[in-house]
Amino acid sequence: MAAWLDTYLLDNTIRDWVTALTWAAGATVAVILMRRFATQRLAAIAARTPTAADDALIAAVRSVRKRYVLLIALGAALSWLSLPDAAHYVIKRILIVVCVIQAIRTGSAIIEFWAQHYSSRHDGLDRTTTRALSYAGRVVVWVTIVLVGLEAAGFRVQTLLTGLGVGGIAIALAVQNILGDLFAAMSIVLDKPFVVGDAIAVDQFEGNVVHIGLKSTRVRSVNGEEVVFSNADLLKSRLRNLSRREGRRYVISFTLAPRTLAAKLERVPAIIAEVVAAEGRSTLQRSHVMAVGLNGIEVETAVVIEGPDFILAHDIRQAIIVGALARFEKEGIALAQSVHVTPA
Repeated sequence: MAAWLDTYLLDNTIRDWVTALTWAAGATVAVILMRRFATQRLAAIAARTPTAADDALIAAVRSVRKRYVLLIALGAALSWLSLPDAAHYVIKRILIVVCVIQAIRTGSAIIEFWAQHYSSRHDGLDRTTTRALSYAGRVVVWVTIVLVGLEAAGFRVQTLLTGLGVGGIAIALAVQNILGDLFAAMSIVLDKPFVVGDAIAVDQFEGNVVHIGLKSTRVRSVNGEEVVFSNADLLKSRLRNLSRREGRRYVISFTLAPRTLAAKLERVPAIIAEVVAAEGRSTLQRSHVMAVGLNGIEVETAVVIEGPDFILAHDIRQAIIVGALARFEKEGIALAQSVHVTPA
């Protein structure tokens, strides 16, 4: 038996071949068992922690494929045998290809996990935009891994990078407007100046965001029409997110009759303060007699209404106006003109 094991086959003894193949099989089984054990342990740890890093690590471990482990172990074992240079060259190239494929799978799994995790925590994100950004991240990872693999295989990557750089500049100049919108979409998704469903105001236009795409954002105006904004132009504009406002300030003006007695006029700011306090859903900033003219005596009041609800703000403002008019009627204070309400 020992003599048979010492028989040479392709410049290596049978014993060397058996040792190499046994080592490859043992290494494959060990890695597979470690993968299973690590996945179970990490899953138990992830269930007790709120962080997503351990979940990302689980996704990376699960992306490892048995056939790739076997090929890598087999290639590593064969590289220790005495084989022709051409055979070692082929084995090395195969190992590099398998490692690159496995690295691409692992990188893609990590990016996909973080994209889903980020999207699940931000409900306002558009799925198409999130998916496109995930694809962009994958492309960056793939290109990086392939370049590293080519460098490890002995290719001159510098020349390739130079060519890609020149070609990339030419392409970027040709499609700079599209690229500007793409980067603006990425900025909107990551920085979140607004999300789908927010009410925004751009210059003199107001509406609700209904879609955030890669090139444009669609807004439904208060009149019902859909307005399409270029992402780059939208970020360059003075954009106001009305859904995130902490409150609204309104200035309410009453013009009293010119012959209103001074004693009654002096009571007007106090009456309005009592009305605002009784209504209870707004804060009085000031209430003063502002001017006296031929058309009447102007009394100006400023109130702050908390919260972003536009309809609620109108209801509160209406309640203040109706309450003030009721008190004026009770106190015998007449109005000269209509009530003017100015949002500020």
